[in-house]
Amino acid sequence: MKNYRAIIVEDERLPRLSLLQKLETYHPDIEVVECCESYETALTAILRHRPDILFLDIQLQGHTTLELLRELKEAIPLPHIIFTTAYSNSEYLLQAIRFAAADYLLKPVDVSDLAKAIHRIEERDAMTPSSAPQPTAPSGKFPFRTLNGTLYAGKEEVVYVRASGNYSNIMLTEGEEIVLERLGVIERKLGTKEFIRAGRNLLLNRNLIYKINRKHKYCILRTPGGQEYEVELSAGGLDAVEKL
Repeated sequence: MKNYRAIIVEDERLPRLSLLQKLETYHPDIEVVECCESYETALTAILRHRPDILFLDIQLQGHTTLELLRELKEAIPLPHIIFTTAYSNSEYLLQAIRFAAADYLLKPVDVSDLAKAIHRIEERDAMTPSSAPQPTAPSGKFPFRTLNGTLYAGKEEVVYVRASGNYSNIMLTEGEEIVLERLGVIERKLGTKEFIRAGRNLLLNRNLIYKINRKHKYCILRTPGGQEYEVELSAGGLDAVEKL
């Protein structure tokens, strides 16, 4: 039997803990790598862990499940999705299931229904030749979709990222790459601790910011190897950088 990695997305504490307990008790072959209670934490965790199975609450506070799925689909292949819901006749639920070709479980989750849903996933994998495990990113690196495949880069390799519609240009310490991902997706992958949003279309590695020129609205980023990159800033971007 294949071992699966899973993430639970549920904004209510008791249902979240209940599902986690049932998985740990009855399905020890499924490793729950993270539990999330919001849209934002879920998106970050899913992009980071790339789970095989996603247990997803159909209703998330402040956002819809379809928003999350569309955001994910732009960045990665969707995992197996099992929706959890308190409603059995929701048209919204039907739309979500059609979108992701998923199963769903009524809350509170019944142990036998949970087992059936997981068994259906195992059957799909057994019948799908292309279901071999996806290559994982090397330690400390993040995957980015490119025109010809996947780019793996660590935070320290990314100097800055500039958005161009649904695409982004990533400037690396060893060259430049076009990535088929929006800036918001890239920002969530890299995190806000090491990177700063300098205006609407620009993401800067805050550890590499070396000099700011307010008069001409640009900053210089310098790598540990001494390479320097001059980046133009908008007025808003300039203000954001100066707050560091």
